[in-house]
Amino acid sequence: MAWRWTLTCPLLAALVMASGCPEPGEDEGGSADEVGGETGDSQGDTGNPDEDTGTTDDAGTGTTGTETGETTDGETTETGNETGDTDSEETDTSTDDDIGDTGSEDCWDQLWEGDSLPALIFADTTDLDDDLDGSCGGSSAPDFQLGFVAPWTGTFEFDTAGSGFDTVLHIDEGACGDDELACNDNFLALESRTQLHLHAGDTVTVTVDGADAFSFGAMQLTIREAPTLSCDWQMISNNLPKVVQGDTSDAPSELASGCGGAGAPENIYRFTAPGPGTYRFDTFGSSFDTVLYLLEDCDQAPLACNDDKDFDLQSELEVQLSGGDKVLVVVDGHGPGDFGPYL
Repeated sequence: MAWRWTLTCPLLAALVMASGCPEPGEDEGGSADEVGGETGDSQGDTGNPDEDTGTTDDAGTGTTGTETGETTDGETTETGNETGDTDSEETDTSTDDDIGDTGSEDCWDQLWEGDSLPALIFADTTDLDDDLDGSCGGSSAPDFQLGFVAPWTGTFEFDTAGSGFDTVLHIDEGACGDDELACNDNFLALESRTQLHLHAGDTVTVTVDGADAFSFGAMQLTIREAPTLSCDWQMISNNLPKVVQGDTSDAPSELASGCGGAGAPENIYRFTAPGPGTYRFDTFGSSFDTVLYLLEDCDQAPLACNDDKDFDLQSELEVQLSGGDKVLVVVDGHGPGDFGPYL
């Protein structure tokens, strides 16, 4: 039983969290009464239309701010420590202390600013609009936007496992579709997953989109702190052809691909291409149903994957590499019961 790596082609010579988008029709040059005039039950009106001073108390923390609005020739100047929402903007936290409506139809559908993870977000995109498109898909499908505020500095994982349709997941900086930070489609089958490093207080827009116009319905978004992967790999020489023997029986199960591998143990190898060309990796002769995939790094989506080459239980991949390119080659099982020796 052998895992053969063969060079088949000749080597060539040489934040701050935003409170939402402005309501349509809001006058940006409004009067001072409209800027910080009312902030709900926690802030009183002193009777001076140009200056409101209030104190809010939330979980034992008080904040005192002064707001001054002045309008001159269509320009609004705001001075103060805190600006209140207008009467038309309300925050709904009746069902969850961490998740509420933003009050803006042009931006987020929900806002998450909790302090513990994992978080599960449930929604239905059927009657939502097609607001944003990702670089990896999502055109013409209704989508759901979540405002996410990082509770601490770290790497966060966003996953649509459990959704009832083919999802696309993309994340934009700030609110309302600023610069895209990440995008993924079909990390595992129809599930989308991506990771993003954020600093405490950073605000991003997480969009759960559909792969096409017919992809919508019940969705689930799971947000967790990204697991720390051991990513223990073995270096292999680039003298080709090369046959490597191994056994996944006692290997860890940390990785997976869109072709399979979830719940199955895997072994990882580091390969450096000796020169430009097409490289073939296969698991022919292995004793179990294998999945083979290539990564740039363990926390990234696979560059390529294969399961059941020519309706066989073995796997084969061909990939173009330049001289010096480094890839991680993962020998995985298709499912939890698939492991054992390979060549």
